[in-house]
Formats: sequence, structure tokens, C-alpha cells
Amino acid sequence: MNKNPITILSAFSLATLVATQLLANPDPLNKHPDPEHHSTITRMTPEMDRLLESFVDQGKVNCVAGFVAKGGNTLYRKAHGWKDVENKTPATIDDYYVLFSQTKAITTVALMTLVEEGLVSINDPVSKYFPEIPDEVVTVVHEDGTYETRPVASPMTFVHLMSHTSGLGSGLVQEIRKRKGAPNGAPFGFGGEIPQPTPSGQHSGGGNPYAQYLEEEMLNLATLPLGFDPGSDWDYHISTNMLAYLIERISGKPLRQFVKERVLDPLGMDQTDWYYEPDALDRFVKAYRSVDGTLEPGSNLYSEGTISTQQTYAEGAIGLNGPIDDYAKFCQMLLNKGTFNGVRILKPETIEQMTTINRLPPGKGFGPGFQFGLGFELYREKKPVPAVSDTAFAWGGMFGTNYIIDPENDIIALFYINMYQADPSLYPQFLGKAYEMAGIASPKMTEGSNLTKSEVVFENGGTGPYPAIVTEDATLTGMTIFRPADLSPFKEKIHLPILLWGNGACANTAQEHKLFLNEIASHGYIVLAIGLLDQIEHRDESSRERTRASQLIDALDWIESQNGSPESAYAGTIDTAKVAAMGMSCGGLQAIEISGDPRIRTSVICNSGVLPGPSPLEGMPSLTKDALNAFHGPVLYIIGGPSDIAYGNAMDDFQRVNHVPIVMTNHDVGHGGTYHQPHGGEFTKVALPWLEWQLKGDTEASKMFLGEDCGLCHDPAWTIEVKGL
Repeated sequence: MNKNPITILSAFSLATLVATQLLANPDPLNKHPDPEHHSTITRMTPEMDRLLESFVDQGKVNCVAGFVAKGGNTLYRKAHGWKDVENKTPATIDDYYVLFSQTKAITTVALMTLVEEGLVSINDPVSKYFPEIPDEVVTVVHEDGTYETRPVASPMTFVHLMSHTSGLGSGLVQEIRKRKGAPNGAPFGFGGEIPQPTPSGQHSGGGNPYAQYLEEEMLNLATLPLGFDPGSDWDYHISTNMLAYLIERISGKPLRQFVKERVLDPLGMDQTDWYYEPDALDRFVKAYRSVDGTLEPGSNLYSEGTISTQQTYAEGAIGLNGPIDDYAKFCQMLLNKGTFNGVRILKPETIEQMTTINRLPPGKGFGPGFQFGLGFELYREKKPVPAVSDTAFAWGGMFGTNYIIDPENDIIALFYINMYQADPSLYPQFLGKAYEMAGIASPKMTEGSNLTKSEVVFENGGTGPYPAIVTEDATLTGMTIFRPADLSPFKEKIHLPILLWGNGACANTAQEHKLFLNEIASHGYIVLAIGLLDQIEHRDESSRERTRASQLIDALDWIESQNGSPESAYAGTIDTAKVAAMGMSCGGLQAIEISGDPRIRTSVICNSGVLPGPSPLEGMPSLTKDALNAFHGPVLYIIGGPSDIAYGNAMDDFQRVNHVPIVMTNHDVGHGGTYHQPHGGEFTKVALPWLEWQLKGDTEASKMFLGEDCGLCHDPAWTIEVKGL
């Protein structure tokens, strides 16, 4: 950093100094809960253990740590798995994790301590403290790298930095950087090339990994225009680095020193830091990636960068590391409205200012319902699990660490893994169990309405043009609905085709298939899936209740009725002539069972086939091969290759069906398919074009299946056989 920065901080209040000295190592959260919690902990701890251990057993993570506290009482605090798989080193609760963007909240809190001292206002223009900050927006970038700009509509403020709406480094600015030969902005190991040798500290992608001070990077960033007017759009990440640099300029201290003095030391977070001594490297869990259920070692660049003789580079956006207990203290401080064990970090009104006001322009951010305050996501609309209250706020890190603070429910929960391309479905499962452990139920029905308060968003609503939500309706019992969040585009020229979905094991939850179904819904479909919405994130005994193929027909009757009812939210939005029967494994048999209904236009059978004899499982449809005669429209089978237990039955089905067009596709991934992968993985890439072709008449989509040059014909990961087309 600048050795002689602009110094605005005149004094650190005596009271704060005394509190810091007396309480530098405050007591941890209460690890001996009140007796009222004992029975719940005794009952729920084994369930949480089984859940987290299953993540390890299934090869989804090498290790995982969980922490849950309600009212300051620790309900769960355990680690599972292997810190180092190759050397069989067990994970412990004291292990260090790379926290990535969990650094941002601590940086934001540090800035707000300066706000409380009156040294800066959140609405101050950044140029007051850093005159070189850009005040132009790029409008055109030419082939030779030159560009044109216009003045900003309004100046950048600290609100814009803390809410990621500053315009720094975004939009066409990336094109300028590209033309100048700068590396892409992807994080190292996440699409960005891993630098050699290992840099000192942790650096954001796209910059100079060997910069010695954050100031170098921010002065370079300030030479470029903005990508959009401050406050008009959202572009995540780099703004918090500029915020950190402003902290250095205003306080006159390096970021690391200031954050330690103002946040980490007073809270007793003495193991959370940007840098460590060499022997601390053994405290870190190693990084891995999961490839088809098999763990592969990932680069340990980020943990190794914390061990350096040069300890001058510290970012505000990433860089902190530490054990789960340390960050739990920070979360509890926020839950306590700014205090922890007698130390006040911020005033209650400051916490409220940060966590109750959405600072994003309409329609911006990570999908429908996404809201962001100052440093935190706000769970007003979009929620990771239904039990989360409207007062909750949260964030996480790129290696899969997550935390939540829920004031209304008086709970904090933290979930730590260190995985490249972490499975996004794991944290919601943990969180659902955490709320159960705290005795917090999912929201009940809204009085006077047939809709519940619950709307769940996965993967920012999918990648399709109609961001999806997952919801339910009181008049459609036992079913979960995947549909576009906004139904208004479907009231006139286009309408939603219907998908009827049965689950693997005929389970009473679509949990295992939610990313697959959510992605399809985002392309303009309504999916009526067997299962309870409150089982979509986690499963209890009710998820094992027997389901029936007749539920799919009941759901079809229901949506037809809703489409014709002027009072319904679905009135006039549904194409009742375009219906697909779909399902996986046992649910695939349910789809076959209902395929004789004249309203079914096409059937999609996944990881399934009619058994040659009686079913070995209770509740499985008792079909014979004669059931295949009920097909009266084109049929698609999506199977997991020879390693799929349904492969033989499915191939036999294919040989027997000669009266309707039928396509057999195989991707050798086994019976589990790819439903759990982001956006449903490879299976979505086949199912969606089929639906676009069969239910929307998209001839371009048909090229995935037709002719010698079909899309799947040239995909080495797939095999395809076609009859009758």
C-alpha cells in the first residue's frame, strides 16, 4: 500500500482500545446448551451426522464441518471426513478453511466502524477520498483497444461499493482489458490459469498475482472507465477490493492491521487471518473436486499462499482463512445486533442499515427475488430453505463455505467445505436439518390463500429465459410445482406445456431431481412433480411415503381446471394439449403407467424399463411388458448406459416398441444419472431438446436426434438408436 496514505482517522476511541485489550480472547459460544435444548440435540444430532457423513461417503466432499447455534447455545459443532484423503488425516472442528468471499462481510463491517466514527458516510462520493476514481462510463470499444466514454449519471458512493453496484471493472471494461492482452478475470483454478510460482497471499483473477500491495491493483483499476452507471446494475466482487483500499486511505493503516484491530481481535477471532507461520499449513483442509462421485485433488494455491515471508498483500474481497468456530463468533455478533461477549463492534442501527434495505436496482443480481444489502444477501424473497425468515441475511465463499444469520429465528448456521465446483445442493440439505435441530418449522399456509409463503429458488432460477421458482399449492396436495416465476409472458401468444414427473424409488420428494426439473422449467414449462415441497431440501420419513401414478393424472386434471379458472394465477397460461409423462427409475414406471391417457403427447422414460417379472419393491407399479402398448406418441428413453441397473429392461422395451416412434439414448454414468449436477447435467441436454421438439415444434431441436449428423451422433459421451422417425 501507499507508505504515506491520506490519513483521516485521528484517534481510536479509548473505550474501544480498553475493550479490545480486556476482551481480546472472549469466551466462545455456549457449548453447554440450556436443558430445554438437550432432547432436541439428542434426537437430531444423529440425523445431522448421517447427512454430513453421506456427503463424504458419496464422494461429494472430502470433509465437512457444521455449526448451528440458537440463542447463543451451540446445538451442533462437528467435522466429518478427511482433511487429507491421501494420508487419511481425519478432519477436526479446528481445521482451517479458505473462506474466499466470507472476507467481504468482515471488510464491510470494518468500513462501517469508520462510518460510526463520523469519518465517512455511506452516501459520500468515493472521489472525496480517492479523486482518481473513474467518473466516465465506457460506451464503445474499438478493434484496436481504444474506446469511447460518457460522463457518469451520478457519482459512485460507498453504498455502491458495498452492494456491488459500482460499475468497476464490469461490462465493456472486460473487452478493453482483453484487447490490452490482460488475462481473463476467472479466479485461479476456476477457469483462470494457476500462477507459478505460488503468489504471496490470495489474489483475485484477472490482475497481477505478484502485486505486493492492494494499492497497486486498485490504482490500475482506476485507470479504466466504469462498465455502467453506479447504482444501475450489479457486478459482483471487485467493488469490495476498492472498499478495502478506501479503508486503508481513510484509516492510514494497512487493511490487515485495521481489520484485526476493529473486528478480529475484539471478537477473539485469533485464528482468522490473511497470513500464517509455516507450521500452520498443516491446519488447512486440502482442496478437492468431485468428478462423478470420485474425489480428485485440487490446487492448494490458496492455502499455500498464506505462508509467505512477504505478507503485505491483503484483499478485502477474498483472502481470509480460519476455523468455523472463529467465524461463528462474527455471525453471533451480527445476530446480537453488534455485540459479542461484552464487546460492541457496531451499533444496532448500523446492523439494521446493512441488513434490512435492498440496495439493488429492480431485476438485477443473481436471479428473481435476489436482494443485497451492504455486504450481505437478504432473504426477503429468495430463500435457501422454506424455514428461513424474512429477516435472515447471509453469504458464503467460492469453495462452498456458507453461513446464515436469522434474527427472527435467533439462529446462526455455518457449513464449511473446501471444494472446487462445490455441489450447490449440499448446503440447503444441511440448512434444512439445522432449522429442524433448532425446532423451527417451515412456514405454514398463508391464511385466506391457496398459495403458501414458500417459494424456493435453485441455481438462480436456471439458465433459461424464464427464471424458475419451486412452489406448491394447497389445492394440489402432495405435489411440488416447478414453473417460471413470472407467468405474464404466457397469457397471450405462448403458453406453458405440462410435464408430469415421478421420482426415483417412487419417493415423496423431487429432491434428487430438483436441478434437472428446475432447469427445464426455466425454458418455459410447468412441471408437476410428485412430492412435498418441505422435502425438497431435506428428507424425513414423510419422503418415504408411498406414491402412486394416479397422482400425476390428478395433477393434470388440476392444472387443466386452474387454467380455466379466472381466479387462478394460472388462468390462460397453460397449453393443455402439450403434455409429457416423465419419470426416473420407479417414477419412470409411473410415467409408463399413465402414458395411455389420451392427453399425453410424449413420454420420457429415464433410468427405467418395465421389469420382466413381479416388482421386488413394495409400492413399485406392477407392470408387464404389455404396458408398453399404451404408448401413443413418440417416446424417449434416457438411460445411464450398461452400468445402469435399468439398462437391460430399457433395451428390451426399445426392442418391443414398434408401433410409435422411439429413441434410445445412453450416457454411461450409471443409474443415478446426472440430475444432481449443475442444471441437471448431460441428461438435461438431451431431455430439453426432445421437449422443445415434441411440445413446442422446434425443428432445430430435432437435429439432436435426427439424421446421420444428429447432435448425439457426434457426441462421444452418448449413444443413440432410433426407430420410426
